Amino acid sequence: MNSIDSETVQRKTFVSSVEWLDEVDSTNSHAINTITEREHFPLLVGANVQTSGRGRGGNQWWASAGSLPFSLVLAPSDYGLDQQQWPLMSLAVCLAIGEGLAPFVGSSTLQLKWPNDVYADGKKIAGILIETISTSLELVVIGIGINVNNLFPDAPVEVQNKACSVKDLTGESTSLENILISTLQSLEQTLQQFDSADSELLDRWRERCFLTGKQVGIDDSHRQSFGMCLGIDDDGALRLMTATGLQRFYAGTVISIDE
Repeated sequence: MNSIDSETVQRKTFVSSVEWLDEVDSTNSHAINTITEREHFPLLVGANVQTSGRGRGGNQWWASAGSLPFSLVLAPSDYGLDQQQWPLMSLAVCLAIGEGLAPFVGSSTLQLKWPNDVYADGKKIAGILIETISTSLELVVIGIGINVNNLFPDAPVEVQNKACSVKDLTGESTSLENILISTLQSLEQTLQQFDSADSELLDRWRERCFLTGKQVGIDDSHRQSFGMCLGIDDDGALRLMTATGLQRFYAGTVISIDE
């Protein structure tokens, strides 16, 4: 049964068109593969079940019934963002998802893990994957996966230990549609504020930075670096104080975290 009413979502948010599927391999892949058929943006593509969700670096996004996977296709230039600002856009989307979830799980429990994860009580509750479209370079696809009513007894052990859902935190099921609308409304507000309030958005991000003050390992595909995380720079780079001095990362994978 479809738990999302497309007309309601379209009426209450900034999306211009909605496609909600019963099942899909990946909402990002589906959006990219069918982009030439689309006319109205921002476009929302979502699914009740996603079987092969993708994360950063080729990782898989594990999900079961009750999760909320969706992708948003939009033109960053509509919000005053050029390609040089796209690393900041990833942080802005992460912030927006966290703030959109706050009314449901409580603001104090939510933190943001650079570059694209939302954490609650120290575990991952949402993830983001932003991709470009080779045939439509002015558009990006923002893939979002939120753990809402899904539970983890059947998940791989490493997922059980690192992930949580809204239901885990509240003990109750929550409307997927309400979560979707809240996060989309938060995302619209954040994108509209972006061009005129970069520093204010970064300050909000820094308040929730999960890695600040922790010993962190980063793999940026060229090397692995380890050191104390000093937070986020004004251009969105992660600042890491290593044995050889300060290093900055615009992209990469967090491979270790120690208190």
